[in-house]
Amino acid sequence: MWWAHLVLTWLPATPQRRDALQLLSAASAAVLAGGPTWATDTDQREPDRIGRAYDEYAARYDALDGGAVAEAVGVPALRKAAIKQCAGDVLEVGVGTGLNLPFYDGRRVQSLTGVDLSRGMLAQAAESARGLAIRDVALQQMDVARLSFDDDSFDCVLDTFSLCVFPAPLAALREMRRVCRPQGRLLLVEHQRSEQGALAAYQDATAPVLARFGGKGCVWNQDVDALARDVGLRLLGKEPALLGTVALFVFAPGK
Repeated sequence: MWWAHLVLTWLPATPQRRDALQLLSAASAAVLAGGPTWATDTDQREPDRIGRAYDEYAARYDALDGGAVAEAVGVPALRKAAIKQCAGDVLEVGVGTGLNLPFYDGRRVQSLTGVDLSRGMLAQAAESARGLAIRDVALQQMDVARLSFDDDSFDCVLDTFSLCVFPAPLAALREMRRVCRPQGRLLLVEHQRSEQGALAAYQDATAPVLARFGGKGCVWNQDVDALARDVGLRLLGKEPALLGTVALFVFAPGK
């Protein structure tokens, strides 16, 4: 993730910092050597190719996306704040290795469905799902831009740090809105373009490079508010973090 590169130099010299740097270096080296690469929507990236790319990262994904660096910048707190609002029938898109699963409250969540393109990621998530206090848990391989669920199937739809890597973010949001019930909520913890001018300019300048060589293809300067408005979502609340480059968004269907 971009913030890993941004904050590692601020952390004390510890074994965790060293391991994180080594992991980031390995991911970048894999990309430069011909491993998973990421570009723009105009490249027409096939969902199965993206899924295979994430299969390669599945075993070490948690160390990068949920390790010491993530803890240092408060990412788990944002995840928990979003998941605390989940209730009823919940869909998590881009469930990945299941980093969010331990945070769900089985007293509030009746059913939990997680979808992801990567079989490798879902295999890791299945391990994380063992012992959850939720009776109905389903993990499925699926493209978020082409969800197979009926309209109005879920009370809550959750996405954490996935919109920035979806090849077609508008299509993904449109599908998330479609399967969300009229009185439901869409909860996103996402990268966004900062409102601070100098930082926003830095994001714009570095976004193409980080998207291609950052290991995940993350576009960290998206205008999430504008994307949501385009698909007919209404902003109910927003909690910025990390100088406004990340935020917890709460949306409702309807303008």
